[in-house]
Amino acid sequence: MGRLFDKRRFADRRRATAPPDEVGQALLRRWRRGDPNAFSDIFKTYKSLVYGVLHHLLSNDPELEDVVQTAFVEVYRSLSSFEGRSKLSSWIARVALHTGYHHLRRRKSRKADYDSEHWVPEIVDTSPNADPSRLVEQKEAMLRVHEILETISEKKRTVFILNDLQGLPQEEVAEVVGVSIATVRTRLFYARKEFWKRARKDPILADLAEREPDGVLTRVENRPIDRGGGDSG
Repeated sequence: MGRLFDKRRFADRRRATAPPDEVGQALLRRWRRGDPNAFSDIFKTYKSLVYGVLHHLLSNDPELEDVVQTAFVEVYRSLSSFEGRSKLSSWIARVALHTGYHHLRRRKSRKADYDSEHWVPEIVDTSPNADPSRLVEQKEAMLRVHEILETISEKKRTVFILNDLQGLPQEEVAEVVGVSIATVRTRLFYARKEFWKRARKDPILADLAEREPDGVLTRVENRPIDRGGGDSG
């Protein structure tokens, strides 16, 4: 079942979600020169990264779009203090994570409200050969993946989301979370172990893995979404 994390399938996603650092440096230079369009281009360049990170972190959250906007507000407020010691994409992902976890802590204090507003993202497939029953199956699988993620501790869940779901290389994950690559690998090892221990017991995920052993989880996580408009941790 470990083969579901097919690195070849993640290659294009890395290019899409984490633009080369030269792009970030060019955007920063424009921002610091006072270019009025610079932040708009920063938003366009990194919105997929921020949305992807927060979508995996805040599954089924009715306020996901608002949290994405809040993350970019924080980026705007803090950009002048960014010293460039890491990639701009790494720093923006870190801001998104901090914003997302702050929202999760606030959500816990308003659990009754969120229970009544439970939101399930729509999976869409515009291809002519789309199979409605398959979409329902993938939607259910996605929900179960995120339910399992919620049982994993914050430190391990973060590296799992960034590396295995968002497709960032481990070196960049280390930059985002501010730890060594060895620590990232340790947390990732235990996160994967916990995830698959639970996934193997889930009848839907286990069945999908049996039928599509070369990338079912990637297929589920890549499905277009209708947005409605040393330390084991």
